[in-house]
Amino acid sequence: MRHTKNIELSAALKSLLVAALTILMPPPQATAQDASLSQTYQSPLYLSPSFTGLTNGTRFCFNYRNQWPGIGSAYQDYAFSADYFFNRFNSGLGLMWLCDNAGKGMLLDHAISLAYAYEFPITKDIFVRPGISFDFRHKSIDRNKMITWTDISSDGLITPGGFGSSLDIERTRVSKFDASASVMVYNDDWWAGVTFNHLVQPDMSFTDSKDKIGLKTTVFGGYRITYEDSYRGSEPKTITISANYKHQYQFNQLELGVSWYYYPIEVGVNYRGLFFKVAGEISNNDAVIPNLGINIGPLRLGYSYDLTISDFSSFGNGAHEASLIYRLIPDDMRRRSYKMKPVPCSEPIMGYSYSGSGSRKARARRGVR
Repeated sequence: MRHTKNIELSAALKSLLVAALTILMPPPQATAQDASLSQTYQSPLYLSPSFTGLTNGTRFCFNYRNQWPGIGSAYQDYAFSADYFFNRFNSGLGLMWLCDNAGKGMLLDHAISLAYAYEFPITKDIFVRPGISFDFRHKSIDRNKMITWTDISSDGLITPGGFGSSLDIERTRVSKFDASASVMVYNDDWWAGVTFNHLVQPDMSFTDSKDKIGLKTTVFGGYRITYEDSYRGSEPKTITISANYKHQYQFNQLELGVSWYYYPIEVGVNYRGLFFKVAGEISNNDAVIPNLGINIGPLRLGYSYDLTISDFSSFGNGAHEASLIYRLIPDDMRRRSYKMKPVPCSEPIMGYSYSGSGSRKARARRGVR
């Protein structure tokens, strides 16, 4: 019985090892890829620097993702951001921290980003937001938590002196600088933008082999349908359709979503994958993602679950993701007629819906009228 359990444990460890080694020691010319969050607009600065300061007052966002819990918390992601819009300068400034944790601390990838966005009108109702971020990345590996093929005996036991003793790497830590740029155009009913991440393409390898973070291009946008306007301070009822397309190295991903908002509840579903095959790629149908959001004054809580529809569905158990957005609005902003032009993607998701009165009318900010 114990022998069977050891073999099963060995299989699980090897499954995790395959994923880890793919990241740690890719073949020449391979390129590392970014973590992916399902609740795209609940981590706005991760999606695009152009979303920096897209709020009145200060906005705080926290995200947590547990991917493939069926194989022992293989991947966990944490993200925290804070941003503020300086009305006088038509500018948003923000700070974001992201941690990608693989194998319960076996491989840690941290990124700290300083983001800036500037807002200006091109017509009375259409606004443009170019943005940029400067990133500091730090990647580390813990030898004591690594298990290589040579560390596992034929009966599934870890051999003496195991836990990465045979891992051939030159360093266990690497730090580099990086940068991203973006631009977004929007009005009351639609938004569209593009983000270019990893403009520097830093080499984050632990060995002499190159392991550059590939340039990632994200094209995003959507349209909001208001089927019942606000009345006497009530919230408008909306349906929002969104799409995001990502390309990084030879990897392509499409995300399509629809959400329904009826204060204080928001319900939606996303699809992640590709309906078509890209040259050289296998069929890519990843997940269907139901999600739920609850708004309590300045606070928004969100939860989603990745219902995996690919071959990984038999052992990964999908992914759980939670988010929290909190807006801190100064009293003078609530009393005075500070007006803004909100991006029409689900307003509670973006974290700028709370105004103290429940009103969500689209207006131009002071200084950009």
